[in-house]
Amino acid sequence: MSTPRVALFVRRFLPYSQTFIHDEINAHERYAVDVFCQERLHADRFPHDRVFTPEGWLGQRIYENVGYWPDFDQRLGSGDYDLVHAHFGTAAVYALPYVMRHDLPFAVTFHGIDVGDLFGPRRFLPLQWRYWALSSKIFEHADLMLCDSIELRELLGELGAPREKMQVHRLGVDLSQFQRADEERTVPRITLVGRFTPKKGFTYALRACARAFRVGYEAEVVVLGSGEQEDELRALVHKHDMAAQVDFRGAVPHDEVARVLARTDVMMTPSVVTRTHDRDSGIVVAKEASACEVPVIGTYHGGIPSIIDDGETGFLVPERNVEALADRLITLLDDPERRRAMGRAARAKMRSDFDMVKQCQALEGYYDRIRHTA
Repeated sequence: MSTPRVALFVRRFLPYSQTFIHDEINAHERYAVDVFCQERLHADRFPHDRVFTPEGWLGQRIYENVGYWPDFDQRLGSGDYDLVHAHFGTAAVYALPYVMRHDLPFAVTFHGIDVGDLFGPRRFLPLQWRYWALSSKIFEHADLMLCDSIELRELLGELGAPREKMQVHRLGVDLSQFQRADEERTVPRITLVGRFTPKKGFTYALRACARAFRVGYEAEVVVLGSGEQEDELRALVHKHDMAAQVDFRGAVPHDEVARVLARTDVMMTPSVVTRTHDRDSGIVVAKEASACEVPVIGTYHGGIPSIIDDGETGFLVPERNVEALADRLITLLDDPERRRAMGRAARAKMRSDFDMVKQCQALEGYYDRIRHTA
């Protein structure tokens, strides 16, 4: 019996912020994956033999604006594919023509920003309006909509997505890649990882660090990432006289993220819902830190409460509450033994609830279901 094949649609394969997609592909046991995308990125870091893109710069622009490419149509119509899976609703727009034309089973994974784009003003942007206009068609033709948090499932329901098609499915973490380093640190390390965008809440994290430093606590803050808020974040560090404590290292490869997390003492993921409805769902890097036995301080936001057991594996605080963030940070800086105990509990939770192997097996079970019922 031949191995069933998935046509996986993403916009770009692959920015560093979407490493989880590559990890998921590699975790498949019973399905083979071909990737269809507008643009190939970081091929040396994310090797994959079967990645298809439109030809040349002009082809990529046509595909970006029209959502169709003849070679993709020929491949999808060849009978070689058992189903189509789009990561992000915004990529589902590009999969939709082939799903409709060739009557293929169709799964879509929603991650957060793609749901917010259907609520807020971003839906009127040049490359977003088609997604908003076709969202009802995506809901109609999708056989399964996988949501990375309960919140996303409820929001999609409010938008008219059929609730019987939706399933909460959380992304896993490769436990073999993320483990605690066997070394002692004299100065605790606080780490922030992610794109410098308002939804990540890094301004609140840095202000919380400033409060802890003002009352005499010592720590090193490592910030991994880049983005639109970089000047604002650097100005905030300067304003609070934290330049000696805060180390901006830029966007780094995933293996470097793993090395930093392995030597981290506290992780902060204080995500917020922005005025444009941008939001996170399940923060993958919070799972990766937890796998490294790092207690995580996060917010009651999206899927973060499913990752952190408040008071046991980390702490949860309300969005934008700098005082609460600082209080929980000080609690952890004050008590190395509690940090270590919470870190051990965090890795145990990742093993039981978020192991990539188990989560990918569950995903393949969903694939089986829609192939046999679509």
